Amino acid sequence: MPLESIETADLVVFDAVARTGSFGGAAVELQLSQPSVSTRMSALERRLQARLFTRGARGTTLTPAGTRFLGYARRCLELLDEARLAVRRQDLSRLTLTAPASLATTLFRPVLKALAEHPLDVRCRVATSDEAITLLLDGAVDAAFVVHRVLPASLRSRLVARSPFVAVCGPDHTLAERDGLSPADLTATKVAVHYTVHALPRPAAGSDPADELANLFAHPERDRHHPVQLVGAPDVAVELAVEADYVAVVPLYAASQALNAGRVRLLPLTLPNWQLEIWLAHRADSEDHAGLQRLLHELPAVTAAAAPA
Repeated sequence: MPLESIETADLVVFDAVARTGSFGGAAVELQLSQPSVSTRMSALERRLQARLFTRGARGTTLTPAGTRFLGYARRCLELLDEARLAVRRQDLSRLTLTAPASLATTLFRPVLKALAEHPLDVRCRVATSDEAITLLLDGAVDAAFVVHRVLPASLRSRLVARSPFVAVCGPDHTLAERDGLSPADLTATKVAVHYTVHALPRPAAGSDPADELANLFAHPERDRHHPVQLVGAPDVAVELAVEADYVAVVPLYAASQALNAGRVRLLPLTLPNWQLEIWLAHRADSEDHAGLQRLLHELPAVTAAAAPA
């Protein structure tokens, strides 16, 4: 199938149908007739030799093939938008960043602050570390903050921070004034632990790292009113410490803003040597990108701003 047989208009209409959930909705949004939308999508399905939509009484849904095509279609439209900007605004370079949700809360703010004085159009997206690597390889983003991964040879990376795990609680928590704590001392309190396999040592064969993590705080006297919650988003764990009398066990970077604001306090809890490595990854062939060069230059300031005072 010739690549030029798929037109930009095909992608625009396809994206509109996917978003609105119907050919009629896409037609209204794009100011087209519904038969025009239907004809174009039928032609696109023939070109791709795949069924993209399931049409029903309640609307139009994507088939598995349609779901796979949607990501590519949107990335193509984003690249075209970036190309238009580059042509029209030679004085303004676009820098598209991505980070997992667990890092975005902490890192995007100091990144935007550090780059505010430079002629850059900075776009911040949220994606998992694995998704970010795919976006980098596709050219859909320029740089990505990721939790440590083995990267393809075409990508380069720079260590941003090694963030140890710490325990925090609200200022009025009953344990806030203790001088020393062990996991057993948390038996009568609720615990929220940020769970990520990339911060934990490799578990024994056949074991689940989540179970090993929960077992650290297991105790015969722990009851259902004082659970151990494994939380994928560290900022959620911190908010549980602030609002619901939990002890949160999270990477230090995730608690930095709350610590600086006095919303939580560090606990002297003895923990295993868990830490998260945060890296900035980019394509090897993009090192001359003006926005990326500026980000790399400002990276120490970004790291410092994300750390607790």
